[in-house]
Amino acid sequence: MMKATNKKNNTTAFVVTTILCLLPIVLGAYFYQELPGKIPMKWYADGTTGQYMPKEMTVFGMPAAMAALNALVHFGLNTDPKTGNIAKKSKAIGKWICPLMSLILVSSSIFWALGSKVPVDTIVFLLIGIVFITAGNYMPKTRRNYTSGIKIPWTLNSDENWRRTHHLAAFLWILGGVFMIVTGFIHTEALVYVALVFLLFMAAIPVLYSYLLFRKGI
Repeated sequence: MMKATNKKNNTTAFVVTTILCLLPIVLGAYFYQELPGKIPMKWYADGTTGQYMPKEMTVFGMPAAMAALNALVHFGLNTDPKTGNIAKKSKAIGKWICPLMSLILVSSSIFWALGSKVPVDTIVFLLIGIVFITAGNYMPKTRRNYTSGIKIPWTLNSDENWRRTHHLAAFLWILGGVFMIVTGFIHTEALVYVALVFLLFMAAIPVLYSYLLFRKGI
């Protein structure tokens, strides 16, 4: 009975999140004739834009890509052999990232192209920061699995290695999230580069730490 209920809940969540991923298509189709032929993909600190792509890709391609990525996320989380080790709220975060990104980022890009000077660059940093802080908060509550978390040979080999690595990573992710939010509000070019370097450290330090634990037999 419990298994059937979980399957029904998973199916419902997948259908709802997929619809939300594709919802910006309705907005884009409504304003399609008013949109310029190309829409920017990047917004810089000085207010300029770069790396344009055809409006067809923004209106139809990006939501479709987010829906496809959403399907992969749901499939991985629902079929993980150790899915019971993943914290429920961590699963929820994973399953709602794609629809939120599609709704916020694609819609913001469309409105920007229509002439509303939506601060897309700020929105991107704020969204990333909030995701990092939220994920970091629940990262220590997720036990060893094959879908969620830092899945490298040494963490997957040991419960203790997984636990210690994710406690360190959680601290770094929360700190990184705060930094990204600050960058979104201040948003100088120099701070953007510092944020990118910090992201690299967020990825590299837990991996190195996990390896050092492995060398110690943990």
